[in-house]
Amino acid sequence: MSSHDTDTPPGGFPTEAELRTRHALPSSRFIEVAGQVLHVVDEGTGPAILLLHGSYASLRQWDDWACGLQADHRVVRFDWPAFGLSAPDATGRYDAARKLNLIDALADTLAIDRFVLVGTSSAGVPAAAYAAERAGRLDGLILNNIAVGPLEHDHDAMPEDLRAAIAAEAHHPHWHSAAFWGAVLRANFADPSRVTDALARRWSELNNRQFPGAVLPDPAQAAEEFARTPGDLARIDVPTLLLWSDRDPETPLEREGRRALALLATPDKVLQVVDNCGHMMPDERGAPALDVARPFIDRVSRRA
Repeated sequence: MSSHDTDTPPGGFPTEAELRTRHALPSSRFIEVAGQVLHVVDEGTGPAILLLHGSYASLRQWDDWACGLQADHRVVRFDWPAFGLSAPDATGRYDAARKLNLIDALADTLAIDRFVLVGTSSAGVPAAAYAAERAGRLDGLILNNIAVGPLEHDHDAMPEDLRAAIAAEAHHPHWHSAAFWGAVLRANFADPSRVTDALARRWSELNNRQFPGAVLPDPAQAAEEFARTPGDLARIDVPTLLLWSDRDPETPLEREGRRALALLATPDKVLQVVDNCGHMMPDERGAPALDVARPFIDRVSRRA
């Protein structure tokens, strides 16, 4: 095996300029927030809603929701530092406290006083923490397929093509192919045929960015922070929708969804289910999920 095969993907790593050309949206802005350069998309007018993407994803995860909401809502989404098209965190911190400060600073920068907050998957950690600590700024909260405490992954239970992809990636640990990300996505979709080549390629390109010398997110630290969520749920008093997939293999409805509902302190809470959907709800069934969530969003959104 050549060093080229091990160290760089075929064709090399794309430059940041190339990635912006390929993956930025017409409304994309790159703005400084709390000393941090963030890729932000701010579209529509009306009550504000802020969408937080999950691990290794990007703000593109919310394309369907942004399309469906921007006619009557101001829809804000951004890439977490070091993901999507945002720069690594300028402070070198990726903990929940830093993420809460970024959310506050972004809302201040965009002159948004109140908003509905939506977090999917691992973004449930900062979303629940924000609701617990900044309730005065929220009209409502939506938590989608989140982990209610530490997660455990069973390698033996993974689909065969994902286990094969993980083994293949060991030969080039500094980058991950579109085939690898396709296998990850298929394992998290209820219908694997919905995973397109374009989607797998985008995940691959955005997660192969190179930041020499920068402090990057530590997966071990991220995993530790899941432990704070049960306590945060028990402090939340804002209206909350738990939006769960019926076929989520990562955070199953009967385990994580029911537990989240029991732990939530707010009396204004509901658990609703999206059918025929796996863990990656915004990617796989974004429009149907929004249809389920829309009555809650319209009820809690404050209009001037």
